[in-house]
Amino acid sequence: MAGINRNEIGLLVFPRLDACRELAGVAASTPTLDVLASPPITAFFQRMVDDLDASGTGSSTRVARMLVLVDPPSIDRGEITDKGSINQRAVLSHRDALVEHLYAGGDGVLRPSRLTTKGRTQ
Repeated sequence: MAGINRNEIGLLVFPRLDACRELAGVAASTPTLDVLASPPITAFFQRMVDDLDASGTGSSTRVARMLVLVDPPSIDRGEITDKGSINQRAVLSHRDALVEHLYAGGDGVLRPSRLTTKGRTQ
């Protein structure tokens, strides 16, 4: 979860690639970028951001943007704890360029459907 010193909550999402490949109906050898760009996967994550937006009761609880990450969390950079949890501080620190991309609304950033018109963010 990102959003420190921001006006909106944003998410960096580490997808479960095995589940994404299954949902997309593609082979295990399909490259990650192709899996994540497939229509069933983009639709799944769009529904997710729409549901999270709808369930929020205000700006402090409403997810306003999401970026699905290609690279998994790195144990070497401390992004995964010894117990297998995500170390949020390490992820945000090591992926600060992706956080900036998330808030700049760059390619691949998903926004709730209610905030977009004809595929363009309002």
